[in-house]
Amino acid sequence: MRWILVATVLLIAGCSKPANDTSGDHAATPRVGISSAPGVSLTYLYGFRLPVERIASVQEEHAAQCEALAAPRCRIVGMTYDVSRDRTVTASIQFKLAPEMARHFGKQGVDAVVKRGGMLASSKIESEESGTVIADAERDRASVEAERSRIEKQLAQPNLGSPERIELQAKLSELANAIRESQTTRSEAASKLASTPMTFIYESGDVDLSLSDGPILGAIKDGWSNIVAGFALILMMLITVLPWIGTLALIVWLWRRFGARLGSRREPNDEQ
Repeated sequence: MRWILVATVLLIAGCSKPANDTSGDHAATPRVGISSAPGVSLTYLYGFRLPVERIASVQEEHAAQCEALAAPRCRIVGMTYDVSRDRTVTASIQFKLAPEMARHFGKQGVDAVVKRGGMLASSKIESEESGTVIADAERDRASVEAERSRIEKQLAQPNLGSPERIELQAKLSELANAIRESQTTRSEAASKLASTPMTFIYESGDVDLSLSDGPILGAIKDGWSNIVAGFALILMMLITVLPWIGTLALIVWLWRRFGARLGSRREPNDEQ
């Protein structure tokens, strides 16, 4: 009896929610922010999970929040909304934000999802030393410009031989390509510093992920979800295959019912 009592207490403890656990609160999302340092460009990615019927309205609300900031501070550069065959919905929206607005806009977007009964499922912030890229590109261009100036002076010499002139002109063409590549690299890095990309990804699904139910109750809920998903898959396969099975059975029945009679009628004629 003592062992049974101990096992019962442990089972209840495993299924119960810890007193200091706030993971079940959808509003308890990470509040870690990264302030962009000079010369550092950031890229934000947020993943949200919402009830299927609320994804479109939340996506529209996020778009409206961006439009309210006006084009210089926020603009929409892409949007998707897809309904799959199993009635799940995935959607996304991409923004270009002024760097100083990105952190606040991301927090505002999370709050809008939580107020609509959704949750923040994932988040990622990546940084890049764009200032260093610009400095390196400018240094490389200065070096190439100096080399090009030196070659142009050599080409200006009147007693320069034809083979040497052809070689210097080829080098000059290579240096021109290097200058264009350096300009492209610098422009891309400057663009990253001028605007911050942010992507919102929406997925339909159960918002209650059982993070606070304990390992035993969480395993039971996950197992039940797997059973339901497996039953739905089997049902879909049956609905797909049954019409073909019924058609084949009908053909076999018709052949046995009428095919044998036709065969018996032809046999006397064959004997004659």
